[in-house]
Amino acid sequence: DGSDDVVGLFPVTGPSKSAPRNNNAFKSVAKGHELPHTTFGHDDSGGSAARFFYCAKASKKDRDEGCEGMEPKQTTGGGGMNDPNGDNVCGKYGSVKSPSRNHHPTVKPTDLMRYLVRLVTPPGGVVLDPFMGSGSTGKAAIYEECNFTGIELNAEFIEISVARMMFALNKTNQEAIWQSE
Repeated sequence: DGSDDVVGLFPVTGPSKSAPRNNNAFKSVAKGHELPHTTFGHDDSGGSAARFFYCAKASKKDRDEGCEGMEPKQTTGGGGMNDPNGDNVCGKYGSVKSPSRNHHPTVKPTDLMRYLVRLVTPPGGVVLDPFMGSGSTGKAAIYEECNFTGIELNAEFIEISVARMMFALNKTNQEAIWQSE
């Protein structure tokens, strides 16, 4: 949020060690001549590491908001096998997780998605999510007062995403009613 308390928790970094490079040494094979001068690298004059947004994984509360009436299902994910019997029940790279109402394997934190929606969407704009999954982007779009279009092939994940977005709609409507009273 840029507050002194938050910025003070992060180290201050110096200028980037990535120096601009002249690419005149590269030849264009198609045209047989040197490419015009171009600068590579990035301009990072340093500053607090707080300039990078950080958000932990979605909390259980965030994952399951709106899914309270759904049946918990076994989830998989992670990078290793932890099945005590050595059975390959989760595929080549999965690991056994505890059952969850929102069993989508890659739920994004709503706070992170709200930040990204604000970053790239004009106020009142439209957010398109062609791989809607568990609806985190739709939930964020609702909280940021944007329009949302989501596409998802998996019917189970559509049910989860609709439940999570309805939770967000109900929450924002309740807040609007409370503020108007």
